[in-house]
This record gives sequence, structure tokens and C-alpha cells, in this order.
Amino acid sequence: MKIRILAAAGAFGLLTAFANSQALPVINEFVFNHVGTDTHEFVEIFGAPNTDFSFLSILQIEGDGTPSGTIDSVDVVGTTDANGFWFTGFKSNRWENGTVTLLLVAGFSGVVGNDIDSNNDGVIDFAPWNSIADSVAVTDGGAGDLTYSSVVLTPGFDGDPFTPGGASRIPNGTNTGSVSDWARNDFDGEGLPGFVGSPVLPEALNTPGTTNTLVPEPATMAALALGAIGLIRRRRS
Repeated sequence: MKIRILAAAGAFGLLTAFANSQALPVINEFVFNHVGTDTHEFVEIFGAPNTDFSFLSILQIEGDGTPSGTIDSVDVVGTTDANGFWFTGFKSNRWENGTVTLLLVAGFSGVVGNDIDSNNDGVIDFAPWNSIADSVAVTDGGAGDLTYSSVVLTPGFDGDPFTPGGASRIPNGTNTGSVSDWARNDFDGEGLPGFVGSPVLPEALNTPGTTNTLVPEPATMAALALGAIGLIRRRRS
């Protein structure tokens, strides 16, 4: 118990010191569901460059029906790259496609299977961590489903009636604590290796480990195409 308390205190100290010096790291992008078999799921963290965030963990909290509040998975965050990005790498069927909450916590001392909401009232009554640095939830709108974040992406949050399979903070790293910080990712996988997507406005591209980007405006795409044609012509001349 003493070791656990000291570890939690250390994590709290690191998080507090970090918060006092610069913006806290955020859950910047995630993909739980995409076209076909879910082989390219991931969660991305954005924070200070070249920083060890191993005192933080990403928790997946069940939100569908009776098991609501169960910790379904835990991923320990690593060290960000020179641009401030870290992501889990691609996972297969790790995150659920229904109602789920992501919590980015400091000083996690629990285990997978812990229930943080034993009476299923949507309020956390068991918190095996020191503090929550960030959170976001997705719901499919099922009766009795529960979420554990103030930011909940619902079917239709952006005008698209389907449950979002992934989403990105736009602009990159923006955190006002609002649903408006988020844009749905292209479900057909534009930006993921081996995928040919079908991106349309106002979707975001899938950009694991790099800057979050909205689908370009048609005028921008046309300008890029013309620029490419001009470059080809100059090379041939």
C-alpha cells in the first residue's frame, strides 16, 4: 500500500509540474472502427515534444449495458517524438465499436476488469488513479449506455447519422472541452496504410503519429492538382 501511495504521489507531482509549465497532453486522435476488419485501430497522444509520459495510461471504459464502468484495456503512454506525437501502434479489435470512454489518467494502480461504476449510475465511484488528464467518449445511443466524459461524440454530432469510428482534434491539439474540438475520421481509412478512403468534408483524414488534418476543400484539391500538372510539364520540357 505504501509503495502504491508513493507511486501515485509521484505521478501527481509529475502531472502537476507539467501542468504548471505547459499544456497537458491530450487524447488527440483515435480509431476504433474502420471499413473491413479492424486491423488499424489506434489512439494518439499529443503533448510536449521528446517527453516521457510513462506516468500516464489510456483506459478503455465499457459503456454498453450492464458491464458499464468496466476497464476493458490499459495502454501505458510512451515518449513523444520531436513533434509531440505518440501513438499506440496499430491494434486489431482492441477497442469496442459501441459505447466506450477513453480516460487518460496519471498514476494508474488498477487492473483490467476493475469496475469504476459498480452501481451503473454513470458516476465514477472507484478511481484507481491519481488524476484524469483528458477524456473523450463515443456512444452509439443504445438504451442504458453510459459514458464517463463531459465530451461525448454521438451519432450525428457532426450531421452524419452514423456512430463515429474515429475522430481527430481539429486544429491539432485543440482542447476547449467541447465536442466542437473534434471531427470524424474517414471511415474508409484515408491515410491508413493499405487503405483507399472516400474522404468528404467535414471529415478528417486518418493521421496516426502526425498532424491532424481536415479533408481539403475542393478548391484546394484543384489547386494542388494544377500544381502537380505544372510540375510534370516543367519536368518534361
